[in-house]
Amino acid sequence: MKHPLLLFSAALLAACVSPPPPALPVETPSDFTPAPSQPVEAPASQRRVRPLVSGHAWLHEFEAGGAAWQVIVFDSRQNTLCVVDQPDSRGGGGALDHVLIAAGAIAGVNGGFFSPDFAPLGLMIADGRRTGAWQSNKLLTGALVVTGGAPRLVWNAEGRREAGASDFLQAGPRLVDGGKAMTSLDRSKNAARTFLATNGAHLWAAGVVRSTSLADLGRLLASRDLIPGFHIERALNLDGGRSSALFARLGDGTCIRDPGWSTVRNYVAIVPRR
Repeated sequence: MKHPLLLFSAALLAACVSPPPPALPVETPSDFTPAPSQPVEAPASQRRVRPLVSGHAWLHEFEAGGAAWQVIVFDSRQNTLCVVDQPDSRGGGGALDHVLIAAGAIAGVNGGFFSPDFAPLGLMIADGRRTGAWQSNKLLTGALVVTGGAPRLVWNAEGRREAGASDFLQAGPRLVDGGKAMTSLDRSKNAARTFLATNGAHLWAAGVVRSTSLADLGRLLASRDLIPGFHIERALNLDGGRSSALFARLGDGTCIRDPGWSTVRNYVAIVPRR
């Protein structure tokens, strides 16, 4: 006799191969006020917004800067972030589904960088367990920190801040600080990019952009009209290129999934707050 949890996981995985459903009505939290201007290079008629299976979380799909964007926007009072370790060096991109479903995630993206021997670059704390070691260099300039269920983006100059953290992930470079794009970002190489962003209060975003430079990514994230009603205060780059991956469980139970091409060491999951 199969265990009920195995049957439930199998059902979720089966849903992930279903074709995307038509657009659904979108509910909006009271503090998510539409911006007066239209999104950058993404007229409202070309923007698709679909609610996720948990309340106060949405998948935005649009084009900006000549690239396709998939951005999960959520309210951190109802949902939060956690770092999910994926220690199997042969796991493949398909590990995205199993790992995030097992973590109870409603959505997620690939996480931080890792070395050729599959060790995380920098410090990682996943489910309270520490792996790797703190590093400070031109690449790892910030970190995702979750303490008491509350996520934050912190910069190296503000200290390590891992004390008491349940989840911690070094990454970089910084893309946006104080609502402004970082001026030192490289503009010579286009690639798939993955990022985390926050408005400094309760709104967060985790997204993937298909082919852009770091400089253009920072510039677009700092623009006030990229996501209506969401002025990004801080944004941090995660691993990209072949590692870029995204998973989202929609409100009707089907899934959006793009597992990327590479096995990655960790994921950043969006989970309902307990």
